[in-house]
Amino acid sequence: MAMKRHILVLDAFTNGHEAAPKFIRKMGWTRRECKIIFCGSHGLLLTKLTQGPAYAVVPVHNSIAGEVTEVTRRLETLRQVGYDFKVVCEIDSQINHCLLAPPHVTSATQLTRVMSHEKAIQQCGVFLDRIGITPDRQSRKDSTGNAAKIVSKFPVGVMIGAIASKGAARAYGLNILAEGIQDTKRNITTFQLLENQAEVKSVTVGIIGINGRFGKVLKTFFEQLGCAVIGSDKKGEVSLSNVQVVKRADVVIFSIPIRQTPGVIKSLMRYTREDQLLMDVTSVKQPAIKAMLKGKAQVVGLHPMFAPKVPFEGQTIVVCPVRVGLPHWKTWVVNMLAATGTKIKWSSPDEHDAYMATVQASPQSANLINALLITEMGVSTAESLSFTSPFYHLMFATMGRLLHQDPNLYAEIFIENPMILPMIKRRIKIERRIFQLIRRKDEAGLVQLFKMARDHFGSNVVKEADALFLRLIAVTKTLYGQNTSILEFTKASNRPGLLEKIVRVFRRRGINLTGISYVQLDENHHQFTISFDQLRRSAAVHHALEEIENWQEPHVKVIA
Repeated sequence: MAMKRHILVLDAFTNGHEAAPKFIRKMGWTRRECKIIFCGSHGLLLTKLTQGPAYAVVPVHNSIAGEVTEVTRRLETLRQVGYDFKVVCEIDSQINHCLLAPPHVTSATQLTRVMSHEKAIQQCGVFLDRIGITPDRQSRKDSTGNAAKIVSKFPVGVMIGAIASKGAARAYGLNILAEGIQDTKRNITTFQLLENQAEVKSVTVGIIGINGRFGKVLKTFFEQLGCAVIGSDKKGEVSLSNVQVVKRADVVIFSIPIRQTPGVIKSLMRYTREDQLLMDVTSVKQPAIKAMLKGKAQVVGLHPMFAPKVPFEGQTIVVCPVRVGLPHWKTWVVNMLAATGTKIKWSSPDEHDAYMATVQASPQSANLINALLITEMGVSTAESLSFTSPFYHLMFATMGRLLHQDPNLYAEIFIENPMILPMIKRRIKIERRIFQLIRRKDEAGLVQLFKMARDHFGSNVVKEADALFLRLIAVTKTLYGQNTSILEFTKASNRPGLLEKIVRVFRRRGINLTGISYVQLDENHHQFTISFDQLRRSAAVHHALEEIENWQEPHVKVIA
């Protein structure tokens, strides 16, 4: 079955929503071939379009309010970065705005406030003045449809209206107090249908460090995109040298240890070409990018903020486009990034390294310090967990995660990032202040430090962080609860239908499942965490788990 065309629109019951069927007819498509997706705001709409392939309906000009700058300026910025948004169709649409209100409002003069999209408010300025809705009594919302939806939820006694369409009035059960309230009868908005094919053109990708942890992941990724992949490495069997890779590849990616990266890059810059693209995936950007700039090629620094074995989808990748003057490489880079499914954070090399001192090295060094403190004090880790609080449990998990990784990687991050030493010096000063306050039993001084940090974070951030912590605790409680079991299986057993087969076992025995989560521990080990409405030690659950563990194929091990 052919994939449906995704058509992004601002929101339900907006003028863009009404324009979408017109575009569909004009393009000769059928509604069955298309899927209309509501985005909530123009910002989110354009962000989704960058993730393509997709179409988008956007307003670019209005005969009363002029250019829709929140769209056109963002489009210009995205095109400069490299996104190839093609205008495939354009229509002019007559816009008739209505003043809507909840059923308990019967007259426009009763309204104390009106909300809508900024452009709709601009188009109806004369009418709003006439009914006494001055600028201080106007509220801007992301869309006319969203304004109507908000107004529909107000209780009796709240006299707030919305500027929106007749369709919004019907959908949300609102009164139409006035129609055609725009400043002039002829109110035309020009809509464009944009297309982002998000095509990653097939090129030859050369990976220096192709047998490393990230090198292997990159090889698979680019092969799936249809690119030819070559590589070199000190480890394993490879037939090409670094020089041969640089000479033959269109794109060269350096995926080697941080400390080695600048030196290897410098040794190869004489072989680079102007029509080539160089990228690196190291955790420290300034030294590697400085070395790549010595060559002739285009230069983009990448830092995937996740381990190689973690799926790309939903993770963050920091992108430093230092020298990308050729339009086709700009487009290739953004489309390649879209194909990863990651969240893209654009940055400069120095900004990246400064933030990594906080985002990466600060928690890692803190975890190492805490782990060493436990080690040097001779504290039994097993015994400490029997005293654990939820806070300590999470901290213990992050310490264990750090200690389970390659220590050479973290040592290189600490040593090679020039921003780490200043950060650690500041940490030492703070710890000395806290030491002095505790020694003096200065409770007020300690409380003041808490307040200072809380004020800097802001009440919203602190509230959201606390909510996240409580959710993590709830997940942890589920994982280790008496109504939960962990089932482990290998990559070979992770076949289509495995989860369905497991669920059938519980269903046959009358066990109601209340939760299922999946995690890939490494390349070969996978786990389902399954929760049920009975205790794990109950006879029904015991027999179900026993049945699953006795399978010959696929083989599933009951961990807990």
